[in-house]
Amino acid sequence: MQVFLFLKAKQAIFIPFCFAFIGTSCGITIGYILGGTFGSPFIKRFSAKTYMNPDHIQNAENFYNRYGKFALFIGYFVPGVRHLTAIFAGTSLMPYRVFALFAYAGGLFWTIIFVSLGYFLGEKWHKVYMYSHRYITPVVLVAIVMLLIAIYWKNAAGKQTDPKSGNDNAQQLQ
Repeated sequence: MQVFLFLKAKQAIFIPFCFAFIGTSCGITIGYILGGTFGSPFIKRFSAKTYMNPDHIQNAENFYNRYGKFALFIGYFVPGVRHLTAIFAGTSLMPYRVFALFAYAGGLFWTIIFVSLGYFLGEKWHKVYMYSHRYITPVVLVAIVMLLIAIYWKNAAGKQTDPKSGNDNAQQLQ
């Protein structure tokens, strides 16, 4: 009897996991195909309907060209971004093998985390929701401040060094 209950418990998590992974894989693959088929004009044409200006699109393309593989993996955890990363992967003509490796690995990781959270928290999910509202805002604010400080330091360090000669601007002024 215990073996039967164990198998039933495994099935209770395995079936939703399979459907979630298949669904997320199909969604990101469709985005990749749309981006590869219609390209950048497709994104620019529909950007007005999504309130994205050309600067936002250019910044996203620059970010994607720099961190594309990892953006596919990490993008799963940012709502709305996972769909855009797939479209940019197709637009940039990323090879399908590279796309598949990073996109499906990210999808697998995302699915494992969220299906497991749902399975193990179950009825206690409302408590997590309550505590997350209490603690998530301060954590996000601290993360944003740290990110802004890191960006400031990186930009300040880049301005101090002259890219042509490698000398500090402060030394050149003296």
